[in-house]
Amino acid sequence: MRLTDSPHTAHLSALTARTAGHPDIVVGVVDGAVDPGHPDLALQRIRFVGDPVDPAVDPVDPVPSREPGAPPGHGTLVVSALAARPTAPTPGLCPGCSFVVRPVPGVDAPPAAPADLADALVDVVVAGARVVNLSLALERLPTATPADATGTGMLLDAVEVARRHGVLVVAAAGNDGELGGSPLVRHPWVIPVVACDAGGRPLPTSTLGRAIGRHGLTAPAATRGLSGTSAAAPVVTGAAALLWSLCPGAAAAAVRDAVTRPRPPQRRTSVVPPLLDAAYAYDVLRGHVSA
Repeated sequence: MRLTDSPHTAHLSALTARTAGHPDIVVGVVDGAVDPGHPDLALQRIRFVGDPVDPAVDPVDPVPSREPGAPPGHGTLVVSALAARPTAPTPGLCPGCSFVVRPVPGVDAPPAAPADLADALVDVVVAGARVVNLSLALERLPTATPADATGTGMLLDAVEVARRHGVLVVAAAGNDGELGGSPLVRHPWVIPVVACDAGGRPLPTSTLGRAIGRHGLTAPAATRGLSGTSAAAPVVTGAAALLWSLCPGAAAAAVRDAVTRPRPPQRRTSVVPPLLDAAYAYDVLRGHVSA
């Protein structure tokens, strides 16, 4: 089911009615194993970079074998939320864009290590991504040992690489239901995303915090077998990709400002970020471009 424009579905039709995305806009996805043979992804412009998730897997096959009839994994669901062909039962949010996917170990099972995420983020930046989706269990990133601290530093350095290259980074805020957030979502360039219910209220499981409220967004969860902030992050990523498709000459800072600027009278005054408003973002971006 495609998200419709009830008051709390981010007014996505303001973008989807104008474009399905442009092939020149490359969307990066860093997630778990992705099945390129999934019928919803047939004939879509999807390219894989990096190492396979499992060394035993053929490098040209980025998904480990699954039991017959098993449901799609997390990575396949996230990519489908963005890239599923327009004729699929549930089309993706920006299927006309191009996609570069970097599977990392541990997203469908144990949490990924920060150093692995850092390598993956740099890989999709180098591969030409304009916006990167990280629908990861960020609250589970380890921080207890010096080695973990080094890995976290590598991840934040990778975000700086993305910023210097003009690549937006959208990340799930987390699903621990507490105040705080990982060092990744506290980075000022990252757009952390909180999931909301049908009434626009943050889900009780969503991680909130001062940094998340200051530069993040709240968004509805795409209905594709995902839940929580992992499902909400692709909504913001898709909106950014569609905005860039409509205004391809816009600078990254302009797209970021447009997609994150709250519609008045909303203000950033709490740990809860404002709702994504794609219609208002389009108006703001057109103002940037025409200025």
